[in-house]
Amino acid sequence: MRIAVIGSGSVGTGLARSWSALGHSVVIGSRSPESDRVVELVAEIGNGVTAAGLADSVDGADVIVLAVPWSAAEVSTAALGDLSGRVIIDAMNPFVKGFNLGIGHTDSGGERVAEWADGAHVVKALNIVDARLLDGRQLDGREISIPICGDDADAKSVVAGLIGELGFDVIDAGKLEISRLLEPLCLLMIKLSMKKSLGAEIGFRVLRD
Repeated sequence: MRIAVIGSGSVGTGLARSWSALGHSVVIGSRSPESDRVVELVAEIGNGVTAAGLADSVDGADVIVLAVPWSAAEVSTAALGDLSGRVIIDAMNPFVKGFNLGIGHTDSGGERVAEWADGAHVVKALNIVDARLLDGRQLDGREISIPICGDDADAKSVVAGLIGELGFDVIDAGKLEISRLLEPLCLLMIKLSMKKSLGAEIGFRVLRD
């Protein structure tokens, strides 16, 4: 599968590294794909990963991942061009001024992305997992649970398959408006991870029969 990862920060890099290691064709979308930092990053990851400008990176992509800072989310999405019918993973959280949610309760970052990318199939996913754990490693001998939400069943099936390949326990949490609950949940994870008594790396797990 061809995956366009928009963003070269810790989340984008982690996903590019892990999916490319599984044999997927990954291109990192960047505003400066020829910069020394991005060129060195692509060389370090290997596995056939390439870099391209934002619009070029999504050409022919089966799945597009948004993993940029929230402050750059709208302009980056607009730069991708017409996204009608495309499958988009929104891995972002609408943080402003540090760890504060700029949207909540009656709206969400996921829903904003769906507005900006009119006609796309947006799936909120991977927003509550530490970037260091994007290789799907287990904690306490258990898979980390990754809730996903979106309004298109086929898109969610594609996204669930990709995330499951990484070794995560995928939970279908419902419609895209559930992003209003998943985004604040990331804040809880961050607060808990700051308590070093809990360990350096933490993740959520949904237990069920």
